[in-house]
Amino acid sequence: MQKGIRLNDGHVASLGLLARKDGTRKGYLSKRSSDNTKWQTKWFALLQNLLFYFESDSSSRPSGLYLLEGCVCDRAPSPKPAAGQGGWREDIFFSVQHYFTVNFSHENQKALELRTEDAKDCDEWVAAIAHASYRTLATEHEALMQKYLHLLQIVETEKTVATQLRRQIEDGEVEIERLKAEIATLLRDNERIQSTQTVTPNDEDSDIKKIKKVQSFLRGWLCRRKWKTIIQDYIRSPHADSMRKRNQVVFSMLEAEAEYVQQLHILVNNFLRPLRMAASSKKPPITHDDVSSIFLNSETIMFLHQIFYQGLKARISSWPTLVLADLFDILLPMLNIYQEFVRNHQYSLQILAHCKQNRDFDKLLKHYEAKPDCEERTLETFLTYPMFQIPRYILTLHELLAHTPHEHVERNSLDYAKSKLEELSRVMHDEVSETENIRKNLAIERMIIEGCEILLDTSQTFVRQGSLIQVPMSEKGKITRGRLGSLSLKKEGERQCFLFSKHLIICTRGSGGKLHLTKNGVISLIDCTLLEDPESTEEEAKGSSQDIDHLDFKIGVEPKDSPPFTVILVASSRQEKAAWTSDISQCVDNIRCNATGVAPGLRGVTVLPWPQQPSLPMGRRQAGPGGPTAGSWASRARAVSGTLCFQAGGGGGGGGGARVGVARRHREVPAPFALSSSPSLHTPATRSPGVTVGKCPEIGKGLTQDLLPQAEGVKAEPFENHSALEIAEQLTLLDHLVFKKIPYEEFFGQGWMKLEKNERTPYIMKTTKHFNDISNLIASEIIRNEDINARVSAIEKWVAVADICRCLHNYNAVLEITSSMNRSAIFRLKKTWLKVSKQTKALIDKLQKLVSSEGRFKNLREALKNCDPPCVPYLGMYLTDLAFIEEGTPNYTEDGLVNFSKMRMISHIIREIRQFQQTAYKIEHQVKVTQYLLDQSFVMDEESLYESSLRMEPKLPT
Repeated sequence: MQKGIRLNDGHVASLGLLARKDGTRKGYLSKRSSDNTKWQTKWFALLQNLLFYFESDSSSRPSGLYLLEGCVCDRAPSPKPAAGQGGWREDIFFSVQHYFTVNFSHENQKALELRTEDAKDCDEWVAAIAHASYRTLATEHEALMQKYLHLLQIVETEKTVATQLRRQIEDGEVEIERLKAEIATLLRDNERIQSTQTVTPNDEDSDIKKIKKVQSFLRGWLCRRKWKTIIQDYIRSPHADSMRKRNQVVFSMLEAEAEYVQQLHILVNNFLRPLRMAASSKKPPITHDDVSSIFLNSETIMFLHQIFYQGLKARISSWPTLVLADLFDILLPMLNIYQEFVRNHQYSLQILAHCKQNRDFDKLLKHYEAKPDCEERTLETFLTYPMFQIPRYILTLHELLAHTPHEHVERNSLDYAKSKLEELSRVMHDEVSETENIRKNLAIERMIIEGCEILLDTSQTFVRQGSLIQVPMSEKGKITRGRLGSLSLKKEGERQCFLFSKHLIICTRGSGGKLHLTKNGVISLIDCTLLEDPESTEEEAKGSSQDIDHLDFKIGVEPKDSPPFTVILVASSRQEKAAWTSDISQCVDNIRCNATGVAPGLRGVTVLPWPQQPSLPMGRRQAGPGGPTAGSWASRARAVSGTLCFQAGGGGGGGGGARVGVARRHREVPAPFALSSSPSLHTPATRSPGVTVGKCPEIGKGLTQDLLPQAEGVKAEPFENHSALEIAEQLTLLDHLVFKKIPYEEFFGQGWMKLEKNERTPYIMKTTKHFNDISNLIASEIIRNEDINARVSAIEKWVAVADICRCLHNYNAVLEITSSMNRSAIFRLKKTWLKVSKQTKALIDKLQKLVSSEGRFKNLREALKNCDPPCVPYLGMYLTDLAFIEEGTPNYTEDGLVNFSKMRMISHIIREIRQFQQTAYKIEHQVKVTQYLLDQSFVMDEESLYESSLRMEPKLPT
C-alpha cells in the first residue's frame, strides 16, 4: 500500500482540473470546520482515490484535497445541536440532513465529516468514496504476498532438491563413463585371448564349464556377502540409529496426537454439545454464557487438531520420507487460541464449580461423566488436557532436532517452530501466574468488608496467609507466658493475617466468613522492622507450656505521616513462627533493595570494611551478590515444607532471646572472590594463598562411580555411537546425582576455601572434580580429531547437547560445555571455528550469555526463578553468595547481638539448594553412555591439549 505522495502546486492544479472534468462523482457537500463549530459548503470532485474540494463549482483551483487510500467511509447519525444554537428551527434543520464520515488510516489525521440534503445522494457518495479507498485491493495484495512468500519457500526447497539430484546425476554419468571404459578394456582383452586361444579337446570343455560354474557361484556368494556386510554396517551406524529414533519419535507423536484428538472429541461431544442443548431447554440447568465461559474455544481446538492429525497421518503414509515442518507452519499461526484457552482456564474452573451448586446441573454432569468413553474421568480433567499440549510439542521438537542432522532440509523450520512454541509457552506461563495472583488478590479484597485498595495493585504479590494471635501492646507487660496460651486471649486476639510482597494485612473474622480490617490493619512493609524480642523472665519461661514458649514476635512500624507503633503476633508453632518471620524479613529486604539499590539482605546488616577481607588482585573485584530475588523465594515459599532454623548463643540483655541488630551503615561491598578467568580450571570459589581449588587427586575415583550401578562386560562406546539426546540426559542424571549428595552442613564456614577443604567439604570438592572431569572430557573429545570436519562435527554435537541440557534445566552442564569451548586450546582453532555453522555459533552465544557471571549471574538467576524442579543449578553461584555473606557480614552486631539477618540470608540460599536437591529426574540409566562420560582413559591434561592444538593449527609467523 502506498505510504505517501508528494505533490507541488502544478500537480494539484492539473489534477483538480482533471477532477472537475472527468471526476467519477461531483457536487456540493457541507463540511464540518476544523473547530467543530460550524459547517461550510464546498464543491467536491472525486478522481480515483483523490477527493478535491473547491469554494464553488466555478473555482479554477482546488482549496484542498484528501487521499482516500485505506480510508473507511460510513453513514453517521445526525449530531445533536450544540447548546446556544437557537430554537426549534435549527432542530428541524438538523433533522433533514444526512451525514457520513471518512476515517483515514493515518493516526494524526482527523476524520472528515460531511453531510448532504438527500439520502440517495448521501448513499452514492459513501459508495463512491468506499470504492476509491481500494481496501479490497489492499487485502488481496496482502493475501497474494503471503501466497508469494509461501511459493518462494517451496521454490527454494525444490531448488535444493534439484541441486542434490543434479549432483547425483552427474556422479552417475561419471560412473557410467568409467564403467564403459572398463567394459571396453575387458572386451579388448577378451578378443585378444580368443584370438590366441588354441583348440582344446572336447573332454576339457566340460571341465572348464564346471570350473566356470563354480567360479560364478563363488562370485555371487562373495557379492551377496559383501552387500550383507554393507547393509549390516549401515544398520549399526550412528546415522541409521539416529533415523530409527527420529522415526520412533514421529510414530510416538502420531499416537499421542491420536489420543489427544480423542480426548478433545470426548470433551466436545460428551460435554460441550449436550450442555449447549441443555441450555436451550425449557428449564435450563445452565446458561449459554456459562457454557461459553467453561469451554471457550474447545471446539475450535478440536477442529484444528483433527486437521493436524490427518496431515500427520498423510505424512506417515509416505514413510520413509517424513516431512513435518510444513505441518507446524500450518499449526503455528493458529496457536493464539491456546493462549486464550490457558488465560481462561482458571476462570472456567471457577464457573464450573459455581454451576455445580445447582443440583440439576450436578446430576446432569455426573450422568455425562458416567459414560464409558470418559473412563471415570471428570470434566475438569478433560479441560486440563489442552494446558499440557504446547509443552508436549516442545519436548517432541527437541527430540526430533536431537536426531535431525544439521544439513537436513527441515532443520531450520523445526528449529523455528520450537522457538515459537517456547516463546508462546513463556507468555502463557507468565499470564497464568499473573492472572492467578490477581484473582487471589481480588478474592481476598472481596472478603474484606471495608475493601482494601492496595490489593488492586497488580505488582502486589501474594506470599502467605494464616491465623495468628495479636497481643495488644498496652497489655504486653501484664500478660505472662501462661496468659498467652489461655483460651480467652486466643478467642479475643485471633487474627487472619495476609502477607503480600509490599504490605501485611491484619483482619478479624466476622459473620458469614467476611473480614474486618483492624486498626492499623494495613501495614506497609517498607516502614517495618522485625524484632524478635520476647521480653520474658526465666521464671515465666519455666512456668509456661513448651508448646507456647518463644512463639511471639514483634514488628516495629515507623510510618512517615503517623506515630510509630508495634505489632505483637503469636504463632501456633515454632515452624509457623519461623516461616512467618523468614518471609516477612525477606519481603522487607526486597523492598528496601528495590528502593535503595542495595543487594537484598545487606540493608540493616553490619558490613566489614575491605581490609578485613581476603586480598585479591584489583582486576578481579566485582559487585557482591545478594540473596535470592523476590520472585524466586516468593514462588517457592509454599513449596518448601520446612524452614531452616539457626540457633546462636550470646547477645546482651537479661532475656533469654535475641533480637535483630539493625545497623545504619550502608556501603558498597566488593566481592571477596570471583570466578577464575582461566578456561582450563573451573573453581566455584576463591583460591586461598597457596591452595589450589579444583584439583583433588586424593579423593579417589569420584562420587559417580559409587552412585550408579556398574554393568559387567559393558565397554564404553565412542562418542560417535551416542546421540546428543542420550548424552544430555545421562549427563544430567550424573550431575544431579553428584549435586544432591552434598549435605547442607558443608555450606557453612567456607570450608571449601580452607587448607583442609577435602576433609571439611569432601562432597563439594568431588562436585568440583566432576565438573572439571567433564570439561576436560569435552575438550579432549574435540582435540583428538585430526580431521577438521570431525572437529567441527564434535563441536556442533556438544553444543546441541548443551542446548538440550538447557531445556532439561541442567545449567551446570551448560556451563561445563561452554567453558570447554572457551579453553585456549579450543578457542584458538580459527580454521575450525570458521567451518562451524552460523546457527551453532549463535546458539553458543545464547548459552554463554545465559550462564555468564556478569551482573552476579543475572541471567542464570532469572532462569532459575522461572523454572520448576527438577533442576541442576551452577553450584559456584551459590558458593559465591555464601562466601560473600560470610566474609562481608559479621555474626554479631556492634551491640553484641546475634545478627539474624545474616542467618536468614544463609537460610534462604541453602533452602533453595535443598529444594533443587530433593526433586529427582525421571531418566532411565544407560550404562554405555555413563561409562563413556566417566571414562578418563583418553582425557588429556591442559599441556597436552595445547600441544595437540598447536600441531593441528600452528601459529602463524609474526
